[in-house]
Amino acid sequence: MRSGAGLTDVRIVRPMRHGWSELFALVLDVERYPRFVPHCRDVRVLLRDAVSPTRTVVISRMTVGWSALQVGYANRTVADHDRRSVKVDAIDGPFHYLRVAWDFEPQSRDRTTVSFAAEYEFSNPILAGLASRLFGAMFGEIVTAFERQADSLARSARNAAEDYRRVATTT
Repeated sequence: MRSGAGLTDVRIVRPMRHGWSELFALVLDVERYPRFVPHCRDVRVLLRDAVSPTRTVVISRMTVGWSALQVGYANRTVADHDRRSVKVDAIDGPFHYLRVAWDFEPQSRDRTTVSFAAEYEFSNPILAGLASRLFGAMFGEIVTAFERQADSLARSARNAAEDYRRVATTT
């Protein structure tokens, strides 16, 4: 991360009741963001490349916003399975600088401490005045949205397993 006078910095550390690899995969599944990430309107993946067995690069175009204020930008996501991290950098758009970092620290097989950090600065001071508070609030909601989505996916998997067991024991 970097520092600067106009830079806004958001940091969240939260324990979650999920394995780190599940959470890592969820963060890397950018195509599904519009379904559960607050204010994420659209994601188009332009490139997905497994540059090694443990490292994936995704280039995508994302649109986020609130009613009339919509912001589109391209970003480069680098997921490093060995380091248990996902880093996202804006390539274009209204940002002078945007970096998001997810780090996953396993505590046990099904518990992980998730660290989320976002630093950003808008290129346009007028847009910065309009959007900076909204973006700060949005980043604060993102970690909660990922945790809820992980909870929902885990519930669905448990329900499917229970349904399978019921069917298997009655036949």
